[in-house]
Amino acid sequence: MNFFNDNFYTLFYGCTLGSIFILSLITFFIYLKIKERSFLFYSLYAFCLNIYIGIRALDVISHSASSTVMEINLYVNWPLQFVYYTLYLLFIRSFFNFKITQPKVDTLIIKFLWILGLACFGFTLINVFFLSNTNTDLPYYFSEFIIYFYIPTFLPFVVYIIYKILQTKNPAKYYIILGGTSYVVSALVSMYFSVNDGFDFPIFFFMIGVQVEFLFFIIALGIKVYGIFKEKNKFQKQLITQLKENKKLIEYNNEILLERIELFAEKEIELELKHSISVLKSKVFRSQAHSHFIFNILNSIKGTIINDEKEKSIEQINNFSKLIRSILNHSWEEEISLEKEIEITQLYFALENQRFNNQIKFSVTLHNRINSPELIMVPPFIIQPFIENAIWHGLANKEEDRKLNLSIEKQDKYLLIKVRDNGIGILKSLEIKRKKSINHKSMGIDITRERLKLFAQKCNENYDLFLENIGDEQNSKGTQVTIQIPYKTV
Repeated sequence: MNFFNDNFYTLFYGCTLGSIFILSLITFFIYLKIKERSFLFYSLYAFCLNIYIGIRALDVISHSASSTVMEINLYVNWPLQFVYYTLYLLFIRSFFNFKITQPKVDTLIIKFLWILGLACFGFTLINVFFLSNTNTDLPYYFSEFIIYFYIPTFLPFVVYIIYKILQTKNPAKYYIILGGTSYVVSALVSMYFSVNDGFDFPIFFFMIGVQVEFLFFIIALGIKVYGIFKEKNKFQKQLITQLKENKKLIEYNNEILLERIELFAEKEIELELKHSISVLKSKVFRSQAHSHFIFNILNSIKGTIINDEKEKSIEQINNFSKLIRSILNHSWEEEISLEKEIEITQLYFALENQRFNNQIKFSVTLHNRINSPELIMVPPFIIQPFIENAIWHGLANKEEDRKLNLSIEKQDKYLLIKVRDNGIGILKSLEIKRKKSINHKSMGIDITRERLKLFAQKCNENYDLFLENIGDEQNSKGTQVTIQIPYKTV
């Protein structure tokens, strides 16, 4: 009995195929961004399912379908179903990480995947060698095999997997179960009406189940992505807490050493203690710089999340992870190579530049005498505060053609580091701060100044740091910061 006309089914099939195709693309792009393999499997599953429904739609809707369409449907009908069953099972395996959480279940899934693969291969071979216009009973035998062998084997397996999924701690498990159940039930209903005449378009029920399954999957997708962001935020908070604890511990040790200086009058012991205090001060300043530095970057990432720029947020978090790894690797070192310092600076700039839609042009110039930057040792994280200052006090208030240059050269036993921007200049920046009643003092630059002083003292040398306008003060063409510090070689 036919309740709807052909136009309705044509429209419904078109909408279904379009939605499946869009979901396939979305999950594929998410996979490219976060490298979560479960999304790749789901994208491939949706793509194969789209092909299957598309062929069936042509065969069912077109009463005058060409023999070519009917022949393609006969050849790919069952093998294609086994392919997307396999991909969906791979998605379930990866999404719930059964390989780690439940190895026995993972082993069972792998065995069932082999069964699906062999069935697909076997059905394909039979189609190639035995399916013909004269052998019209072959599709019937395929259906009998599915009904009396495959389904009795498949359903207990599905129930067992659902039971194991319920034991996981994945917050999206109920939506995956509801979606998968609607998918299986709709497939069984569709097969029932295919075998027993009584409905002109039995695949209609299957497509409804697919739409329901996709709806639940979209909810699960949101939960999964939110979980990834939540985990990264948790890591960031733990890192900041640890940095604060380290700072308190260093300050406590610093106070202990100061008390010891008051107790010992001998000059040699006093000099030794002063040296220890100098080292601890350097660590305190580094710890403060890290906290200040990380706080600013987290504000940047928070801004993109508030603006609902998900792809940009994911990219920023990935860059931030690389940056944090570099900071942790060098957080307790008194010196790092100039090459690594430049690399960290470029990572930081890339994060900040995303907030300006990558409109700032950044260049690094190493003069000829610097042939091996990996052998030149400098204090860690000394360039970043000046890059930050140039961006937010010089370039942020400029509308277009924003340029920033970092140049480094050798002068005798010193490194000359210059940070040059074509922003609004010092006077206009101070004027804007006065108009906005901003009394905040740059913590990052003050900390860096103290660290440079300690490093120069350790090298028994001097250092210099000064800012200057480029061009006329009233018509400034930018600002240049010049840092002159001693360096070491390895």
